[in-house]
Amino acid sequence: MSVLKAALLGKELSHSISRELHRELFPILQSKFTSDRREFSYDLAEAAEACDIAQWIKTAPTNNYVGANITYPYKALAAELSDRRVGVASFIDSANCIRFVNEEVVCSSTDGAGLLHSIFRKYPTFDMERYHLVFVGAGSAARAVAYALCTKWMPQSLTILNRSITQAEALAEFCIAQAPGPSVRVMSINDFIYDTPAPRYRLIIQCTPIGQINHPGDLLTGFAWHETDFAIDLIYNPIKTPMLINASHEGAKTLNGLGMLIEQAALSQVFWLTGLLADASPLSESEYESVENSLIQLLST
Repeated sequence: MSVLKAALLGKELSHSISRELHRELFPILQSKFTSDRREFSYDLAEAAEACDIAQWIKTAPTNNYVGANITYPYKALAAELSDRRVGVASFIDSANCIRFVNEEVVCSSTDGAGLLHSIFRKYPTFDMERYHLVFVGAGSAARAVAYALCTKWMPQSLTILNRSITQAEALAEFCIAQAPGPSVRVMSINDFIYDTPAPRYRLIIQCTPIGQINHPGDLLTGFAWHETDFAIDLIYNPIKTPMLINASHEGAKTLNGLGMLIEQAALSQVFWLTGLLADASPLSESEYESVENSLIQLLST
């Protein structure tokens, strides 16, 4: 009986619920796509250094792995180590999903599409063109999300906040190349919180590990939220981060990272099962709700 064997590669994986998530998804997706895979195995592969990732990828096919997800801080490295990039990974130099096929490492990125699917599940009429887009963080996750959003809509303006201004400027240049038009600013987080005017309709996306259960905090502490704002935190554990709690207290729309996690994982499994990049979410509304409820219960225990 053939096994779909996959793994999650990254640092600080103790908070991860990816193993449980993929086990929930496999019977749903295996029944939808023609495949000889009848069982599923998913490991957490902690990697302290970049060399550990390179060694794992090198030996994975001989250990019968079909593919892997890549998380912080190795997404750019995963793209670099791959033999071929497909889909969005070809443009963003970053990958959260790899597949082993015919002695070749093929990488893709499902993060951006995962976020889009999760937004539309909760807010079907969402239209970014009315919003001023703000990224908190400028790493691989921000780049994937920026590509997904800025190639679909043109926001009123774009602001990138990061501790490293150099890294923020690199993301700004990337965004301008994808969607020239809106004004672009690069700022420190403190300057944004205290020294800027407050336009309405800000879509603020938190793309750093801060707020995660292993890294508690809120980079936007002291920020004046408004009821027209939309706060998205890519973190899912805890479900309600301090940033989202503060935003919701002022009436802003909020979205955590659980939906993105589910959607990107489903897209990853389709890639492993078929080698194809799905254009739409492979999950029906009832299937999604069933998986989401299971994970919420798991995170609440």
